Parts: sequence; structure tokens; C-alpha cells
Amino acid sequence: MTNLPSIKQLQYLIAVHQHQHFGRAASACYIGQSTLSSAIQNLEENLGVQLIERENRSLMFTSIGEEVVAKAKQIINDTMSVKELTRSHLHPLSGTLTLGVIPTIASFVAAPLYCYCKETFKDLDLVLVEDTSDNLLDKLEHGHIDIALLALPYETGRFHTQILAKDKFYLVKHKDYPIDESVDYNALPEHSVFLLEREHCMTGHALSACNLERASCINPFEAANLHTLLSMVEYKLGVTFLPQMAINAGILDAKPLVATSSGADAHRDVGLIWRKTTGRIGDFRLFSDKVGEFLRTCSTVGSEEP
Repeated sequence: MTNLPSIKQLQYLIAVHQHQHFGRAASACYIGQSTLSSAIQNLEENLGVQLIERENRSLMFTSIGEEVVAKAKQIINDTMSVKELTRSHLHPLSGTLTLGVIPTIASFVAAPLYCYCKETFKDLDLVLVEDTSDNLLDKLEHGHIDIALLALPYETGRFHTQILAKDKFYLVKHKDYPIDESVDYNALPEHSVFLLEREHCMTGHALSACNLERASCINPFEAANLHTLLSMVEYKLGVTFLPQMAINAGILDAKPLVATSSGADAHRDVGLIWRKTTGRIGDFRLFSDKVGEFLRTCSTVGSEEP
């Protein structure tokens, strides 16, 4: 029988590649440095190639070493999928599920969604992680989260995407701001549209959904969060666009601001994404069905206009 590399050896190799240091890799694996070094050396002898060049306290992966690391990551992911598959088959939606959520969704549904999941999935330990879309995709790819709740469209080609609901956009202005509610958005005053920083996908979604193409309308100021955005509008400096989800959560309550429809089809999609290689597809489909029901029926998304 062929003497194959062990899963443990491949995990140690990946750890050294990640930390670029034998000592730190050993600490991350909770083993001694000599144990890790011996395992890597045995792996190299087994494969018959040098994976890492060592010189004093520095190291460098060889070209074949880099290729082996890439293949090792695939093997570890596939092995994890086998374990996930069997666990999911025996105990659906049990154990820990780490869900990433973007800020412009988490701000309005994180708490009620967490409570809903605790009630609906008795055996599930839900862990929430809030971050930007790009960061969540990176965490998903590297296995740091299991699934992500994003606003779409977004480039998620390497993942499976399940759209759950539509989240309509509204024009938000001070009640005394001097524009007609039916104004053509491209005819808005210069620098009168306030938006979030470009790293927040809601900015692109709002511009696209509302067909706002005239760049001079947009104020160069970029807000880091929705509350800063609304403060600019509250001081009658201009207008902004908010999704139904934010309005239904009460972000405009007790403010002298009004929201008007941005058109019949001005919306962003809200959906879940997960790795195509996961062994928990059954779990994630069941989870997405229930979360979709939650988003559509708890008046967070798709409720009547304000």
C-alpha cells in the first residue's frame, strides 16, 4: 500500500505556510516546535521533494512546496466536508454555525435573527460575525465562517448563492428640504446626494437600483455608517437612499425625515452564500428556507411602504 501523507502532516504544512515561522506554527497547532519540524521533514522524505528551504531563522517555500500547500488546502477542505456531511446527516442543523453579516444588514436584523434562530433551531449554536462583503468572502473562502448574509448583486461566482428577499430603496430627505418628491434623481442639486463609503456595497446598489448616473449629484463626503449619513440629511444638507430594512427597523423614528419610493423596482437582493464544496448543503438549504421566511414575514424586508 502506498505510504500517503497524513492529514496531520498536511495541517502542519499549511500552518507553517500561514505563519511563515516554525515556532508560531507549532504554537498555533498546540505542539512543540521539534514535533512540527519532524513531521514536516517526514512529509518531505515521504514525497521525495524539498518543500521548505531553511536558513538560520528564516524559511522560504519552494515552488513545488507552494503547489503542495495549495493541494493540501483542498484535501483538508474535502476531508472537513466529509465530516460535515455525516454530522449533518445524523444531526441536521446542530453544533456551531458561524454566520457572517454585512453592516448594512446586521444593524437591523442581527438581534432579531439571532433570537429567531435560537427559537427555531434548538440544537444550533449560532455565532454572528459582522464585516464588509469583501472581508466576509475572504473569511468564507478560508473557512473562518460557514455562511454569509449579503446584499446582492455582488461577485460571488465561486460560491453558491441563495436569494432570500428583496429590499426596496427609498429616497430619504428632511421634511422641509426643498425638492419635489417626484424629482428625477439625475436632476438633484449638485453634491446633494450623501452616501456611505465605497467599501459598503449598499452605495453601489443604491446608485444602480435608482439609476443615478450623474456624478456631480453625489457629495464627495463618504459616511462610515448610516447614522452619520442621516445626520447630514437631518441638517438639510442633502438627501440619501435607504433600504426598506433600515426604515422598518425604525432608523427614522423621531427624526424630521421622510422616505419616498424610489421606483417600482429600485431594490437590492438579500441572500445567503456558502462554499460549493461544503458537506453541509442540506443544513444550509434548510437554514436559508427558514431565514428567508423570517426576512419576509417579520416585516424586516418587503413590508408595506412607510
